[in-house]
Amino acid sequence: MRSAQRLLLAVSVIALVYSNSLAKDVDANSATRALDAVFSKSDPKARAKEIDKLEGDTLDATTAAEARAHALELQRPAPKKLPKLEEAHQGAMNYEYEVRTKKTTYKTFALLDLPPGISADTPVPLVIGLHSDLGSAWLEISAMRSCSRDAPGLNSCLRACPQALNRGNTGDDPRDNPPGVREYFGWGPKREGIDTVFNLIDALLVDYNIDRDRIYLEGGAGMGSEAVFHLAMLRPSTFAAIAVRDSLPPCYYPELDPKADLDALRKDGTLGEQKVEFPWVSCFRNTPVFWVHANADKKAPTEHAHAARDAMKAAGVPLEYIEYEGSHASGSTATIAKALKGMLDTRRNPLPTSVNARGVRDDSASLGNDRNYWVEITRQSYLGKKGDWPYQILAGGLVTVVANKEDNSLTITTDDVSALNVYLTDELLYLDREIKLIVNGKERKANATRKLQTLAQTASDYTNAGDAYVACLTVGS
Repeated sequence: MRSAQRLLLAVSVIALVYSNSLAKDVDANSATRALDAVFSKSDPKARAKEIDKLEGDTLDATTAAEARAHALELQRPAPKKLPKLEEAHQGAMNYEYEVRTKKTTYKTFALLDLPPGISADTPVPLVIGLHSDLGSAWLEISAMRSCSRDAPGLNSCLRACPQALNRGNTGDDPRDNPPGVREYFGWGPKREGIDTVFNLIDALLVDYNIDRDRIYLEGGAGMGSEAVFHLAMLRPSTFAAIAVRDSLPPCYYPELDPKADLDALRKDGTLGEQKVEFPWVSCFRNTPVFWVHANADKKAPTEHAHAARDAMKAAGVPLEYIEYEGSHASGSTATIAKALKGMLDTRRNPLPTSVNARGVRDDSASLGNDRNYWVEITRQSYLGKKGDWPYQILAGGLVTVVANKEDNSLTITTDDVSALNVYLTDELLYLDREIKLIVNGKERKANATRKLQTLAQTASDYTNAGDAYVACLTVGS
């Protein structure tokens, strides 16, 4: 018996020594060198090997702050030189890029207006403009040019307007499409349309010195602004603010048959009488919205715009709603410019203390990876069956997470979410203290360890959003 006890004690001591040998605090110089080694590797497999080497390396509060600041700098390397582009039309530059989807790769283009004196040395704000269903990249960039008289801040921005992919009966390049072909992918919910926007942003972040705290998304009436609402919910940590006009955020009509002809209801003016629900507007709580809408809109009914506006305000969304007299898409340039000016006056908050995360489909790796700022959904339920509109547009559940440094607590409320990762920094909570974890009203305790590997992994994965975290809590609901 005593031999067994001695053996057990020896095993315990060895385990403790082994555990301590694996987990060790590293100093700031070592952490900096390790991060430099990670970011020196452009090949994903080589970078993953460097990150694997950091297992067990922990950080104290001071070192974590210094290392995180260094990681954020490594995420923002200025290009050595800007790309040489050819003029497409009336001063707009032709920017070609690839849209990489799960099954294939498409070639497409965006039109760019570059601010005077743009260089690799100075960060520049970025505005992405999405055209309407009857528009084009050229029409949207022309609209922004007109608005710049009343919103002069546009002139100091890099303005990029992609062309919606149009597969039609032609090849990969949408410029090869014959006149009259109108089979648009648009900007989503099909993956090709969504990736047209996100792949453009990712490419511009590599080619230009973009100010990651001043990336904006705006859209034309209807399809363009519907996409702005949708895309800002998929990758909210990217955008400082959005501007929309004559459109509605994602919604559904609970009393209509899923196959109901909405266009017929629009034509006879009765769509606005239908009941509508906007259950996801809380996802805009960290994305200021500047919204222009007609007071007699039949296509995106004004009655429903009012319902969405009220729901946003009730959810605490920072919203400026501007209503003008007229019908769908008849707003004046000055009215639209007012929304754009408000948008450009806003900077991103990279660490909001309250986050509403929305899930996406499990086949949607490029759509935001189920992560909103420092909250990542890892297991969730799905609304509807595959092929249904809710599945195509919305996918999974919602979760709200609030960090309160006063009592060092995390309050988590889930809806069709069963597991999530919460990424943390000392700016959000005191990581040296015990964390009070309140999940759907039930309280428990948790502890978070600052890990160099977590910092390196998140800094590498979230480069395009300018995010990096030093600790991770895995929470089940």
